[in-house]
Amino acid sequence: MSLQLAVATEDFGVPLRQAIPQAGQAQVPGVRLNARREILTQDISASGLRQLGQYVRENRMEVAGLSCPTRHGLADADYLEERISLIRSAMELARPLHTNHLLVPCGLIPDPSSDPPAPEPDTADIDQLGNPLSFSTTAGSSRTPTQADQFSTLCEVTNDLARHGSHVGCILTLQLPNYDVPMIKQLLAAVTTGPVQIVFDSAVCAFTGADVIDTYRNLYEHVGYVRARDGRRNSDYSGTETALGDGIVAWDEFLPTLIEADFTGWVCIERTGGDHRGTDVLRGVARAQSLLPQPAEGQG
Repeated sequence: MSLQLAVATEDFGVPLRQAIPQAGQAQVPGVRLNARREILTQDISASGLRQLGQYVRENRMEVAGLSCPTRHGLADADYLEERISLIRSAMELARPLHTNHLLVPCGLIPDPSSDPPAPEPDTADIDQLGNPLSFSTTAGSSRTPTQADQFSTLCEVTNDLARHGSHVGCILTLQLPNYDVPMIKQLLAAVTTGPVQIVFDSAVCAFTGADVIDTYRNLYEHVGYVRARDGRRNSDYSGTETALGDGIVAWDEFLPTLIEADFTGWVCIERTGGDHRGTDVLRGVARAQSLLPQPAEGQG
């Protein structure tokens, strides 16, 4: 088998109708769209979605998932209800566009074992209790949420979105700031209402000092999408993204590992910074293709 390569329209820095044919120059089978900035802002109709899907196919690609960037993590208390509504709306775009993954920032996963359970709220004055329908476990309370509170909220929100995704034909796919394997598995084990997968981002490993191959092998059964980004770790423990091939990711080992693991999802080659993002993406695609096994002569 080989890998399904894709690129993202947002890396070309032009409006969507121009970005799609530019993405087609990469000669990959898939293109990822930004649901929030490229589609929802246009208040697009059902017929508009069909036309968009047709336009992608006219450029010899298919929609390789959608992204829904948010400023805060899934369970952050600020604008939580609005964020959930936005993600639900983005999920509903997947089926009309014949795709099934929505990439959403999760934020750090709180560790519920890092602090003791918070005391139950005082029920003496019912007016001081939070709205029982709210996702915030400490709504109406002045105390600071504990890690256990935050984890509980994250599980509740994730289950709600997984349920909605199951209904509309979309898989919630979580982008993570690090790969704390035990915490990721604990969160996913708590989701019982529908499918949830994670995004594996090779640059996150580079930024955090994690081994790309070992981390992927520890999480492969939960990975639904791969962001093929490169980068390096700085002396102050921050990270800098680079064009694919200019960082520390060993692509000649990582790409064969994906094939060995029978990964059948999209591998999206991306460049989220720099002055020549589109050019860097096209170079990255060529680099990745040079490392992949070529079909035998006579096989398409």
